[in-house]
Amino acid sequence: MTVLIIGCVLGGAAFAFYWYTTPQIVLEGDKTMEVTMKDGYREPGATASFSFHDISDHIQIDSRVNDDKVGTYKVIYTVEYLEKTATAERTVNVIDKEPPELALLGGESISFRPGEKFEDPGVTAIDDSDGDISSKVAAKGFVDTTCKGSYERVYDISDSYGNAASAVRTVTVEGEPVRKVKGVIYLTFDDGPSAKVTDKVLDTLEKHKVPATFFVIDYGTDQEKIKLMKRAIKDGCTIGIHGYSHDYSKIYASVPDFMENVTKLHDKLKADLDYDARIMRFPGGSSNTVSEDYCKGIMTNLVKEVQIEGYKYSDWNVDSTDASGNNIPVNKLINSVKDNCDPEKFNVILMHDSDAKETTAKALPKIIEWAKKEGYEFKAMTMDSPAVHHKVNN
Repeated sequence: MTVLIIGCVLGGAAFAFYWYTTPQIVLEGDKTMEVTMKDGYREPGATASFSFHDISDHIQIDSRVNDDKVGTYKVIYTVEYLEKTATAERTVNVIDKEPPELALLGGESISFRPGEKFEDPGVTAIDDSDGDISSKVAAKGFVDTTCKGSYERVYDISDSYGNAASAVRTVTVEGEPVRKVKGVIYLTFDDGPSAKVTDKVLDTLEKHKVPATFFVIDYGTDQEKIKLMKRAIKDGCTIGIHGYSHDYSKIYASVPDFMENVTKLHDKLKADLDYDARIMRFPGGSSNTVSEDYCKGIMTNLVKEVQIEGYKYSDWNVDSTDASGNNIPVNKLINSVKDNCDPEKFNVILMHDSDAKETTAKALPKIIEWAKKEGYEFKAMTMDSPAVHHKVNN
């Protein structure tokens, strides 16, 4: 009887143990996982037990992970045993860490002849999450096919998740010109605008129906100077950037300092004139050596940087000599232009319209009258105009 009672008690305890016991699921790996689209999701699995028995082969896995798309997904683990059910859950975060794939159509190096129109072959950008985003690629870097040399085009793209890619193409302008520009004069004036000279220059240009280009410096809040520039634009002239400051020690201290000097004036002109000035001239020209006193090699870097940032720079190939001092005799200015202009080329004439250059304004009518008689055509400089690049000496 005692044995029977003990057996019943033990049997009842065992029955109660099984009755109240539920299956247990233990996840392999982390409960919350982070995977990239590139690597994909690999199921770590799980184990299950019931009253010390391994019932892992009873686990059913419902994986809702789509590793082709960024998002948060659930993996549900279910086990049924002896009419008992247990579940466990894993969270999988699929993220995108791969930059888009950039491909340069036409290759990393292309070439054009001088005078040939530059046409960018373009790029393709394919992203594993955004797909084809070629239309969103930002290209920068001005290619001046009027001047022989090597230029860089930089292409940048970012996908929706901030993954960035970049590519660089080298564009070389070389060989014989497609065409020659004959008998063209580009009148250019640096260091203005000024109340004493610029208005006189504009009067002469208007009288002779001739355009010019003004490479300006900071004009403060002077409304009269702003009116002069607006008048110049209205009369068919163009405005270029000479620099917010003309202080060599500041602007040529570093590449960022110079670019800030350019950008500051560009933004000021945009605000005051609603004018996007993209042609520019280096103070002292690209061939200046004074910059070496403040930063060795800076001009070599700057001639590339300004073009990458979308500016076109031009030096000059005809010097009026008015930069050599103040009140240079009128006849000397006129003769210098006459002696150096060439009807078989485009002529970029260096002049100044600061307050101290009154003799330049006096010489201008005679210069224009002579040039017209010789058959020259006058044009204002634009992004499509030929440019003169000096040899860089620093």
